Amino acid sequence: MTTKNKFYRNKLSILLTALVLNACADFIEIDTPRTELVTQAVFAGDASATAAIRGIYSLMMTNTSFTRGAMEEFTGIAGDEFINYARRADQQQFYQNSLTPKNGDVFGTFWREAYKYISNANVILEGVANSTGMSAEGKNQIAGEAKFIRAFCHFYLANLFGDIPYITTSDYNLNAIATRMPYQQVLAEIEVDLLEAKAQLQEGFTKSNDERIQPNRTTATALLARLYLYQQNWQQAETMSAQVIENTSYSLLTDLNKVFLANSQETIWQLKPAIPGTNSPQGQLFILTNAPNGFSRRISITPELSSTFEANDTRKIKWIKTFTNANASWDYVFKYKVGNTSTLTEYAMIFRLAEQYLIRAEARAQLDKITEAKADLNIIRTRAGLPNTPANNKAELLTAIMHERQVEFFGEFGHRWLDLKRTALADQVLSPLKPQWQATDVLFPIPESEILLNPNLTQNPGY
Repeated sequence: MTTKNKFYRNKLSILLTALVLNACADFIEIDTPRTELVTQAVFAGDASATAAIRGIYSLMMTNTSFTRGAMEEFTGIAGDEFINYARRADQQQFYQNSLTPKNGDVFGTFWREAYKYISNANVILEGVANSTGMSAEGKNQIAGEAKFIRAFCHFYLANLFGDIPYITTSDYNLNAIATRMPYQQVLAEIEVDLLEAKAQLQEGFTKSNDERIQPNRTTATALLARLYLYQQNWQQAETMSAQVIENTSYSLLTDLNKVFLANSQETIWQLKPAIPGTNSPQGQLFILTNAPNGFSRRISITPELSSTFEANDTRKIKWIKTFTNANASWDYVFKYKVGNTSTLTEYAMIFRLAEQYLIRAEARAQLDKITEAKADLNIIRTRAGLPNTPANNKAELLTAIMHERQVEFFGEFGHRWLDLKRTALADQVLSPLKPQWQATDVLFPIPESEILLNPNLTQNPGY
């Protein structure tokens, strides 16, 4: 973290140049030469500031990052979703639950990338606040997106690493000595950012050219619903998820093959692929066209995941496929239907409506609203071709909801790993499956390189 903050302090102009011109050249052209671009030019008007915020989304889909398939891959092999075939030692550590503080993926793919996007968001927030050329509407929209990004990244950092620094400035001197904030306090800071983002962001998709690729008010509401679920604030989780569900811009699709298409009606927020000739990174990661190997096709679905689906569940039929050769067969995730192709049809799904039904179901069950909770759960089950849940009491219903989350969100942005962690089920589920599993493995180690640079950072237990 300290290294990256130093980078942004010393090379602010280069950062903003890359954001506006390199990552977002298709959105805007600026006359100022790249080598002379300064903060004032970037925030001189709404168009260039919009290009800067869009640049963060492009970075999320061009860098080796937790936002570009790594969240699915690494938490999936650390948990019970995927078998790992990669030979790299760093990736094998995830699969064997034997991470070390020197693991390059822990640092480079998760910690560094998340704090990079946070640093970019802070630079933008400061630029917007000091701008004299932007409109009030433009300032609100850009600030709302930047606060959402900051909250989103801190959410994943906190749930992967536990106590973390909550970074709200681009000031290197402050960030270089930042201390770890207790997990619950981090969630409280995320709530503040999300409530402000919700108030500032506009509804709809006009700010993103009618695509669902930039956060809007509903995106902030969706993450608030999830945040309150994690905080066990059941009433607020129910309220926020209901706001999303009641928004007629979003609806569940009956055709499961269309859920992950670009801008599908179920999409709350997707990231648009930024590398020419590619669709979603998840399609490239998951789809097996040959036997799994150590490089391009590194994972397959575990037998435990394949066997957990109920009979006639259309999610298993539509969202899981099998590659077979003369030697063996391997199940793989088929939510995304294409990998490398010149025709862009699929974007990376980050938030979708089905989650909000299951958030509301869980919150209602915890509030002893059993009939209402069953109704929400059954909406998801009906879409999957299944009968209504047989669960009749709170305990049975909560178990049924957890099962439904497993089969609905497998291979999606770490849902399964974080669900096992937040419900304290990780030891029960993973100990029988993972020979080296220890209770402390629910958290990743703080990167050793960051502790060496910042003496105020401490290490997680077990490392």
